Amino acid sequence: MYILLIILILILFYNHKGVPIFLYHQVNPKSNVDPLTFEEHLKIISNKKMNTITLEEYGQGNIPKNSMLITLDDGYYDNYLYVYPLLKKYNMKATIFLNTLYLKESRDEIEDIEANNMANYRAMEKFKKTGCGKSNQYMSWEEIKEMHKSGLVDFQCHSHKHVAIIKEFKIEGFYKGDEKDPTDMYLYGKISEGYPIFPKRGEYSGPGIIMDIRFLDVFKDFYLNTLKDKDKKNALKLANEFLEDNKEKYFKFENIEDFKIRITEDLNDNMEAIRSHLNKKAKYFCWPWGHRSKEAIKIMENLGIEGFITTKKGTNSYNPNWKMIRRIELRKFSPEKFKTNLFIARNLILGKIYGWIS
Repeated sequence: MYILLIILILILFYNHKGVPIFLYHQVNPKSNVDPLTFEEHLKIISNKKMNTITLEEYGQGNIPKNSMLITLDDGYYDNYLYVYPLLKKYNMKATIFLNTLYLKESRDEIEDIEANNMANYRAMEKFKKTGCGKSNQYMSWEEIKEMHKSGLVDFQCHSHKHVAIIKEFKIEGFYKGDEKDPTDMYLYGKISEGYPIFPKRGEYSGPGIIMDIRFLDVFKDFYLNTLKDKDKKNALKLANEFLEDNKEKYFKFENIEDFKIRITEDLNDNMEAIRSHLNKKAKYFCWPWGHRSKEAIKIMENLGIEGFITTKKGTNSYNPNWKMIRRIELRKFSPEKFKTNLFIARNLILGKIYGWIS
């Protein structure tokens, strides 16, 4: 009885002392969150008289009571086409984390909006062929400058390329040949039947394994001649034995210095693109796919990054832990779910409990 009373007192005391941060990607008629749903979220925020602040303002300690953040990852064109007009309509602020490899200077044509995976796949396919990944599926710098000048939208880092690295020296399956994943395109080029599937993580998640691309066709011949008709368990056993036999010839295992060089180059490209176009220093980094690394934090802090934004659910305080900023994303972000999550995340105790159990 006393424990329940103490919990109730704590919940009441910490009510409205959390700072919720919500995460979106695409907002368009085809995405999980369409513009009508997104507007319903903004209406809920408005009805509760909440202050939407940017990440830059949060970092400056400029945090009025009853504050929250709206964030969007990657920088898709629909953020300009649908989100920005709604932010202006309700006079609300947001922060967008940019993948700068894909941004054109200005929009040269209007394309039908594609789902993010296909949009990224086509951009990466173009990058692998030509060295240029700029895509009309993303915002242009011209559009970004307009949003930035409005004072409603802050722009921060999300890596330059948003790609993956092989993380384990292990084959866990075989491609059918019809897969269209942008990280596969980056690592392997066009996928073919019999190529090996390796465990992947975001490239900022730590030292990885660099594969000589010639191994793919060597392995494919082995798969077609030896593995294709075997049961999966036996095929994987033989595949990993074959992998081990070819370890020295086709694979390089990164050390910390290799990792540092790789992500430093990518982050510098990301930060410099934002600096040169918006005349601002980006100080916050959003982990691609939420894949974090203690080693990467040290490296990026030395490059000027002051805060790290995750996909870990929960809430944040008015004096946040900048190594672990939490956000809430729901796959089906209905107004009812949004309202429930907003209620939880505005309470510092309930938000922390939510973070621990989610």
